[in-house]
Amino acid sequence: MKKLTFVCLLLIVSFTFTYAQRNLEAKEKTESLSVFTDKDTSLDATAGQAGAVISCPLNLTLTFSSNVDRVVDVYNSEEKGGLRYYYLRFIVGRYRGASYDNRILEVIATGFLPLKFPIPLSPSESKHFEVFDPNATVGVGCFYQFFNEGAELFKQAFYIEAQEKYKLSLECTDTPANVNVKERITDIDTILALKVKADEAYDLQNFKVANDYYQRIFSLNNEDQYANRRLTDSRVKYLEFCNNYFNHAEGYFTNGKYDQAKQLYEMIIEQACPKVTEASLRLVEIRNIESSREQRAQVICYEYGYQNAPFGITAGRYRENKVRGYFSMRFNTQLFESMRKNNHEEKRGEIDASFGGNVMVVKPVWIFAGIGYTGVGKVEDEYPDKDDIQFYLYNAISPEIGLLGKIGPVVLRYTFQYRFALNKDFEEKIGKTQHVFGLGVCF
Repeated sequence: MKKLTFVCLLLIVSFTFTYAQRNLEAKEKTESLSVFTDKDTSLDATAGQAGAVISCPLNLTLTFSSNVDRVVDVYNSEEKGGLRYYYLRFIVGRYRGASYDNRILEVIATGFLPLKFPIPLSPSESKHFEVFDPNATVGVGCFYQFFNEGAELFKQAFYIEAQEKYKLSLECTDTPANVNVKERITDIDTILALKVKADEAYDLQNFKVANDYYQRIFSLNNEDQYANRRLTDSRVKYLEFCNNYFNHAEGYFTNGKYDQAKQLYEMIIEQACPKVTEASLRLVEIRNIESSREQRAQVICYEYGYQNAPFGITAGRYRENKVRGYFSMRFNTQLFESMRKNNHEEKRGEIDASFGGNVMVVKPVWIFAGIGYTGVGKVEDEYPDKDDIQFYLYNAISPEIGLLGKIGPVVLRYTFQYRFALNKDFEEKIGKTQHVFGLGVCF
């Protein structure tokens, strides 16, 4: 009789213990595109790695095991948005002769039956599962009754209602010391303030600022579908606006409308658009152009080199405190007549071409120096009785130096040129020096 009584009591205790434990459930929350990046660098490259994020209410503390891992690598954990997150790292496929396929993850929590579910993973894949008590509001006491209801409302982004539940949980006498409800209430206040700012920025089409605010909301509650949609939408519109700004700015720049272009380039930089580097370079170009216009840096002059080269033109940029370049060309009409082999020995065709650099010595005077080529052409009849007319071109290298002065939009230019004949026998035909005077405009 005593043995029978003992056995009955043992069965009753076992039955009561078994059914006193609750069941847990898991629901996959993986987003469509989720890549695992927190790989274990101590493993060699042949190891395929993947990850899983397990979230649960704060009243649950979880441990993990699996049928293929000696120890489940829980490399991080954190609390946010009224949930506790565990970050798990796994080897997948085959590694060092062992197979890590067909993994069954076991989740253990005090007061609950172990939860087992398959967790198939591919290399570099990440999955998210939520573990929860389906009967969380049944027989859990005053505090967890309100706290769990608040957590569920929080996940659904019903923040005012969730905050009320959290405040009611603080009035319970069974409030545990390890659950920071006030932090959850503060998070809701933060989210509500951020939402107002995010929506205002979005309505004003300031999508970069809106994106940042929605991102902060999403970091506090990644279950907030409204914030998630607005976050995606603001990113897309942000990139669209950045591209539109840049394309319009380029159009203005090409057409010389620098004021309009500058405003758009500055907006691109302010919004931190992808083409911020290109916009910054364009602003530098615009400032250089505007500075050049203010200094009337562009110069065009007509030059006169007496009858040897009465027709000439020079063009260049003469800027303050910067070295710039110029190009000059001078000639006379007798050159073309000589090339037509008209028999007039007294005519002397000439062409000069030179280039060089310049620098301001004292405002508004620049000194310039360069190197050039001089060609002198003549028609000679070596054999008059044979009517054999030949065109000869005598060549020289012609370094030059000179001064340029600006008086408002008017430019005065003087050039001294020294000529080194490539053949000394032709020095008299070419001449040793040349003086050139110029008059032009700057703009």
